Amino acid sequence: MAKEKPIVDEHKKKAAHTETAKAPKAVKAPKVPKAEKEVPTAATPLAPAEPPLAVAVVSGQYTPELRDDIPNLRSGDEVKVYCRVIEGGKERIQLYEGTVIAVKNAGISRTVTVRKNSFGVPVERIFPVHSRLVQKIEIKKHAKVRRAKLYYLRKLKGKASRLKELRQ
Repeated sequence: MAKEKPIVDEHKKKAAHTETAKAPKAVKAPKVPKAEKEVPTAATPLAPAEPPLAVAVVSGQYTPELRDDIPNLRSGDEVKVYCRVIEGGKERIQLYEGTVIAVKNAGISRTVTVRKNSFGVPVERIFPVHSRLVQKIEIKKHAKVRRAKLYYLRKLKGKASRLKELRQ
């Protein structure tokens, strides 16, 4: 009579093989008692005197780079923006004249979106107000508007896109 082979599942074979070749267990380091929590006293303040630079910039408390020569801009103003352009190592001033359609953010990150028509092609440009690349901004006139963002001007063409001048 021939010996019968026991039927063994392939998965059980692999499991049995891995059980025999286990890696040695790592030795745990002895536990060190935790230091007691430091109780704030008069010598150790609860919060730092000044917030970190990133927090100060975001919250608008960081003012060394803010410019004071920029006029108070509003939506609808006709402005002239004198922008520094560096080309091939040479620097020149480029005049950009148009209508302010949006003023965003506050503090160091304040930006102004100016829209103009250049040879029949509408062009919008976003200027960081406190950037060193903006030399100066002049307001030509104020317009009477009832919106903070004048994005509807993008759909209008020709005389329809004019704004009424604000009387003072």
